[in-house]
Amino acid sequence: MTRPPLVSVIAPVYNEAEVVRELHGRIARVADGLKRFRFEMVYVDDGSTDRTLDALKTLHVDDPRVRVVELRRNFGQTPALSAGLDHAHGDILITMDADLQHFPEDIPRFLEGIEEGADLVCGWRKSRREGVSRRLPSWIANRVIRWISGLRIHDFGTTYRAYRRDILQDLSLFGELHRFIPALAHLGGWRIREIPIKNIARPAGKSNYGLSRTFGVFLDLLFLLYYLRYLTCPMRAFGKLAALLFIPGFGISATLLGLAWSGAIRTVRDHDAMLLLSVLLMLLGTQFLAVGILAEMINRIYLKASSKALYRVRQVWEAKDA
Repeated sequence: MTRPPLVSVIAPVYNEAEVVRELHGRIARVADGLKRFRFEMVYVDDGSTDRTLDALKTLHVDDPRVRVVELRRNFGQTPALSAGLDHAHGDILITMDADLQHFPEDIPRFLEGIEEGADLVCGWRKSRREGVSRRLPSWIANRVIRWISGLRIHDFGTTYRAYRRDILQDLSLFGELHRFIPALAHLGGWRIREIPIKNIARPAGKSNYGLSRTFGVFLDLLFLLYYLRYLTCPMRAFGKLAALLFIPGFGISATLLGLAWSGAIRTVRDHDAMLLLSVLLMLLGTQFLAVGILAEMINRIYLKASSKALYRVRQVWEAKDA
């Protein structure tokens, strides 16, 4: 008989001593009720400064399904998620927050989505309970990511997701890219599904994230735009910027020269500010063009050295499969 699939539930933990026992208890009850799966729980202590690590060690002793990954310091959510994914052994991986805003009771619905053929199942906080200071930036970011990626899901920000293991071979997490995993998966051609999940206000402690992240998210969106649309053709991005600057600059200079030659103005020097602006725009445009050429050459070297294909194969159907 084949063994049931192994499900890894991964939760980065940072100063969650008040809730980590309840979190594990609820996950364990869900796992005990799903006999068609085996479970392991991977908790990543992201440099907690309270007694979170001691609580996790106790869980590890009491439940053999628990694996605790202790990081040397606080690295942040994306590195902690990456550490959990690297140390998980499951065929299916579920990532979630440890602050009890995500309901472990929703896990069976994520697994149903995977069983029905999805490669990635994303949670959708349909009725969010946070204040407007968190909902508004999230709403704007979701709209922008949908426009950039072309993926029509509602919620890119939640970490509550289920993955087939294969999908992770295509993804490299760094910076704050965890929120963009669905967009990156969509770029790779993976099947993505979204399900509504329960969401409540944080029951204990205080959030480690706030409006201070907004500017960083904006910069990440600029990177995402470049990564999804221009990574394999950087010259198109820098060429557009070069044209956007060079053409107006050239137009201003040509207009001034034409007016001077026709006698409409006495000399170009009478409009030296406009002349300097046109020269500046043309210089910036030329610089962007040069950067584009360099980026194109570096990209070609990178693709050749890494042997990274520009396509993704889902399956090859041969005569023997007919």
